[in-house]
This record gives sequence, structure tokens and C-alpha cells, in this order.
Amino acid sequence: MESRKDAAEQLLRRLPAMPTVSARLLGMMGKSEVNLKEISNLIVSDATLTGEILRMSNSAMFGARSEVRSILQALAVLGTEKVKGLACTVALRSYLGNALQIPALKRCWRHNLSTAVVSSEIAGWAKQDPGEAYTAGVLHDIGRLGLIAIDPAQYLQIVDRAAIHGAALSELEQEVYGVDHSAAGEWLASTWGLPPFICNAIRVHHEPLESQYFTVTGLIHYGCKIADALGFAPLETNVLDEQPVKEFLALLPQSQRERLKISISELRILIASRVNALEA
Repeated sequence: MESRKDAAEQLLRRLPAMPTVSARLLGMMGKSEVNLKEISNLIVSDATLTGEILRMSNSAMFGARSEVRSILQALAVLGTEKVKGLACTVALRSYLGNALQIPALKRCWRHNLSTAVVSSEIAGWAKQDPGEAYTAGVLHDIGRLGLIAIDPAQYLQIVDRAAIHGAALSELEQEVYGVDHSAAGEWLASTWGLPPFICNAIRVHHEPLESQYFTVTGLIHYGCKIADALGFAPLETNVLDEQPVKEFLALLPQSQRERLKISISELRILIASRVNALEA
């Protein structure tokens, strides 16, 4: 009789592949030196990806001082990490396909996107690289997105069960698939050749942190919690929770906290506007 482990492994092998150009772009993330011309040439080989990155580069979210007309210009104006993050966003949205027409599954996508935006924002608070945090954030739930892509109807049933019975999505994923989205995501990230620090952040983003608060792992952990707390959880909620934001702010030096003057309601509006700009 097939074991649950064997069934889980077979399921993981069915997870859809990342589009070729995006997969190659992600493979460059682990390189210490990357040629901007090489990245530009790779992106422009995909017309859809090029168009979407240029559209996003010119959105209000990035506030470019002049119109961005080429990928090389986007790389120069926004930086390599932000452009990689935008490429991931486009690729994963395409990866989900028609599943985004289902409101409950679109919430899962918006949670993923808002986690990326929040992670980028709090990376700036902590004086870390916002572009790197955004990329890791937009990849943090690739396991869930992969499970949705395999069979949207089945994942919708899981979401409905979680909403009705108050169960955790991860527990129901484990029950149905034999693997949760964190483990599935780590497998996908490893298969796609993503750097170990990204794979690790995907695997442990729901686990308690003992240290490394301002590493990619810590930023994604808090990015995910804060996104949930601001109303961007995979399951619908109308309750705003200030605690995760306060927890993260408490880790910062007092001088930085005083300069930030964070308003939870204003932060939620900021994150929503950036998510909407990326989705428009």
C-alpha cells in the first residue's frame, strides 16, 4: 500500500514548473556577480515578462522620476533585486492562471503579494535590502500556489473547510496532501535551484524565531505575520491586529522607532495601495 510519504512525493513531482525565463532569472540569484546586460537580455527574450516589468516599474509604487522605457533602465533605476522580484511576481501570477478568478484563491495570491510588499517595507525599517526581501516574500508561499495550480477546486475545498471550522490551512494541507505548503515550497525552491537562504525562509516562515530577526528568514517571518494582521490573510478577516507590528518595531533601536512613527491604519492603506498597483 502506498505510504503517505510516497503519495506526497508523487504530488510534489506534479507541481507545475516555473516558466523558463523566470526560472533562469531566479537561478542567477545565488551568483555573487551578475552582469546587468545578461539579466536584461534574458528578460527581453520574453515579451510578456518585459511588458509587465516595465508597467510595474512605472507604477506609483516605485515612483520613478522619469519614464522607464527599457529593462536596462529599470535595472539601473530600481536595482537588480527589485527587478528580479517583479519578474517573480509576473511569473507566479501566470503560474496560477484561471485560479485567480476564484475570490477565495485570489486571497491566497494577495496574501503572497502583500507579504512581499510588507517584507520590503520592514526591510527598509531595519536598514536591510528591500529588493531582496520583496523577492523572498513573493516566493514564500510558492508551495501553496503550486498546490492551487495542481487542482484549484481541491484547494478551494481546503480553504472553505478552514473558514467554516477554524482549522489551520497547514494542518488541512497535511491531511489532504500529506505535505503542507511550507514543505512543498521548499521542495519547489530547491528544484528550481533557488539559493539556500530562500529555501530556508520558505521552509520555516511559520516557525517561531529565536534570532536572525533581520535576515531574510526573519523578515519573511514577520512580513507574513504582519500581512495577516493587516487584513491580508489567506482566510478573510476584518480584525486588524497591531501586535505583530509592535513586536517587530520593538526589535529596532529606539532612535529608528522614533523616526518611523508607524500608524497601523496608514500602514494598511500603504500596503493595499502597493498591492493594487502591482495587480492593476
